[in-house]
Order: sequence, then structure tokens, then C-alpha cells
Amino acid sequence: MKNLTQIILSVCFSIAFSFHAFAQSQQLPTNVNPFTPQWIVEEITNGSIPASIVPDTRAIAQNGLPDGRVTTGTGTIIEAWYSEPTTRYGHAVLGDGIEAGALKVKNARGETYTFRLPSTEVFEDIAPRLADLDRNGTTEVITILSSRSNGASIAVFSLNGNAFNKIAQTPFIGRSNRWLNIAEINNFGGNRRPDIAAIITPHLAGVLQFYRFRNGKLAKIAQARGFSNHFIGSNELRLSTVADVNRNGIPDLILPSLARNELLMVGTERKQFKELARVALPARINRAIGARDNDGALEFILGLDDGKIYVVKLARR
Repeated sequence: MKNLTQIILSVCFSIAFSFHAFAQSQQLPTNVNPFTPQWIVEEITNGSIPASIVPDTRAIAQNGLPDGRVTTGTGTIIEAWYSEPTTRYGHAVLGDGIEAGALKVKNARGETYTFRLPSTEVFEDIAPRLADLDRNGTTEVITILSSRSNGASIAVFSLNGNAFNKIAQTPFIGRSNRWLNIAEINNFGGNRRPDIAAIITPHLAGVLQFYRFRNGKLAKIAQARGFSNHFIGSNELRLSTVADVNRNGIPDLILPSLARNELLMVGTERKQFKELARVALPARINRAIGARDNDGALEFILGLDDGKIYVVKLARR
């Protein structure tokens, strides 16, 4: 009886990760409730979905990267893009080996500012991201900044008056030709502050990490292994989306497994991160992930490397 009690206590402890304890976890607690709704996968054959799944409507950055895009917003920074293409970093994880040597932004008055990297670094990215990370009313710019000798990092920039500076950065991965891809920026913790979700080495370890900007630093608040949101040689960085899967009013993250042959849904329940669902797929995800509301039912649209398009939806009961 003593051993049984110890086992029960151990299982309960392993499932009941707190938000901070999960920061050291390598696997997410899963939803083992037998009454959890079941997701099914069906091919879409009526031609109603474009081949790209989610068309990229962002403008091409003029005098920027060949595939670089302009990110627009309504805050204190209204446009951001990468410029000064360079081949000084030969990683070519995004396909062409051309990365950016500078970051440009435009404020609401139409004034343009530039942050130029040293020759030892590049922006290994397609388009910057805009968000008010600290909810102080000013816009931050979130980028993927890589060192030629130490790999990628997440770097945050801010425009304060006429000063455009880097204000926070995660450590570089620690080795050349090691990359990360930012998945989404949203209120994943349910505290009304944006968190940055990124996959560290999405082709190798596939570590999902959540970062929160506080006290001028990017603090890692959670992580787990077994995820991806990119495949080598692709310039499509949008293999993820956000939706409220468990209907608790807090955004959840939807993205592929490390092998990209499963769709994973990660969210919070009772202030704990957990895996909400895992859906097996007939092939690997290789395009942007779409989400839609179909008469009140949440559905995800996937393009797989078998050349077909599928919908992932809840089974009818």
C-alpha cells in the first residue's frame, strides 16, 4: 500500500506542473481526460483553399531581402523590414543564403530609422514582428538575430525619440548554423501581456520556449521538447497559428510536432501549460497553418507534403 501511495503521489506531482516549474520541463503534461473531444482529419477536395493555405499579403520590402516582407502596425512603429542583404553567413537555412545586415522601421510621422549589425551578425529572418511587449504604449520590434559563430537568438528593438536601439536579447544558441524560428506572439499566459513562443533548432531538438519581456529582459518562462515550425530550405516561417482551443478565453498555440507528421495544440488550463491535443496526420506539414470558424466550430487547414490539403476538426458526437 505504501508503494501504491508513493506512485499515486508521484503521478499527481508530475501532472501538476506550475507555470514556473514547467520552465525546466522537457515534456508537456497531456490531457488524459477520456471525455476530451476527438479531432479528425479529412482531405479537402473542392478547391476552396489556395495552395499556400494562408496567402502572404505583406508587401515585399523594397531594396531588402529577395523574399523579405514589410510588417505593418498601428502603434508607435507602423512599418518594419530588413535591409542591406548580405551573404556573409553561409547557413542558408531559409533557402538562398542571403540574410540582412540591417533593420529599418518607420514611425507614425513617416520618419525612418536604421539599426545596422556588425559584420559578425545577420538577421536570419523574413520579416520582423511588432508588439507592445511591456504594455507601455510603445511598439517593440522582435527579430531573429544570428551570430556567425554562435547561431541564432531573439532580439528586441525599440524606438525612443530618435534613438533606435536593441533593448533585450536571448543568449545565442551557442554554435554556428543553429537557428530558431519565432512561432507566435500572444497572451499565452493569460495575464494580458504578450509572450514570445519560439522553436529552438526546429530541425534538431525542436524545443518550444516561451519568453516574457519584463524588467528590460527576455525571461524564459516555459519550455518543452518535440516541436517544429520549419523545414530546411524553406522561406515559409508561418507553420503555426493561434486559437482558443479549450474555450477558456486564453489563446493557445497550434504547431507541428518535431517530425511534422502530427498537429499539436498547446495551451493553459488553471495557469498550467499543457498539451491539449495531438492529431496524427497522413503526411508532413509543409505550408502555413490556417484556422477558421466554420459555423461556430473551430477548424485548422493544413497543407502536407503529399501535395494535398486537409482540415482538422472535431468529430461530431
